[in-house]
Amino acid sequence: MSETESVLALFADVEPLQQHEGPIPVVRIAYPPDFTAVMDLFRRVLVSGENSERSLRLSKEVINQNAANYTAWQYRRRCIFTLYKDASPQERDAVWRAELAYCAEVCLQNLKNYQVWFHRRCCVEQLQDASKELAFVAQALAEDAKNYHAWGHRQWTLKTFGLWADELDFVTSLLEQDACNNSAWNQRYFVLSRTADLESRELLEREVAYALAYMRRSPSNQSPWNYIRGLLEPVGFGAVPQVRAVCEELAASSDAFDEGESAPRPACANALALLLEIQQASGTAADTEAAARTCEALERVDPIRVAYWRWRKLSA
Repeated sequence: MSETESVLALFADVEPLQQHEGPIPVVRIAYPPDFTAVMDLFRRVLVSGENSERSLRLSKEVINQNAANYTAWQYRRRCIFTLYKDASPQERDAVWRAELAYCAEVCLQNLKNYQVWFHRRCCVEQLQDASKELAFVAQALAEDAKNYHAWGHRQWTLKTFGLWADELDFVTSLLEQDACNNSAWNQRYFVLSRTADLESRELLEREVAYALAYMRRSPSNQSPWNYIRGLLEPVGFGAVPQVRAVCEELAASSDAFDEGESAPRPACANALALLLEIQQASGTAADTEAAARTCEALERVDPIRVAYWRWRKLSA
């Protein structure tokens, strides 16, 4: 007997509730028989409001059929809360730890499923124990370093339990693996914004130097440019003058051939774009004129956004 058949046998006394598709169904979905049988029972249980061990098992089978069924996850939590509301603290702890383990298994098979990530958060809240969360998220990020749901869970864990100590080192390791990981750059800013003074000149100079190293290594990588803009825009680009110097250096096209290259180095669109922000933020007459020339340069080196740069020139 399969697991599905075993679950269905537990509800032999329950009349299934079929999906209502109106008097004249149009383009009916060809659900697999097992899916239909399980969902028909699940609808009946939802209507009756049954909270039992067998309905908890049924919710697991619904999730096996479709892990994105948010109603099944919510119902599963309701069953656990109801069944163990009068249990001892030790029993409740054991139940939620077992649920966390089940959740981990499903999550690793459905890493882009936000329902399972939210369920995991609920488990951790009940346990008030996040000791395994950062390692678990790191495992998920090893599969996809830009998984939005994994990063969201990691940020929630950090904020809720104050586990900031090693996070910058973790982010640094990710950037060493992939400097284009915009999620890791975002996480770096997130950590600093909650653990440091972003108006500190020492911190700004340190972080700008960190980002500049990546910018020089790969000027076309947009992430460190955006990172520097995010750091300096609130305090003024003049806080770290060398940023403008680097922008002007990399924004200038080169007529000379660099070693190993077969064509002159083109102007860097990222450098020009940040230079434009600096010039327009300055507000001086000289920089206003320079900003117009920068927009013209951007029209040439970034033709896919030529209309945008023309608009920026007009609005300067």
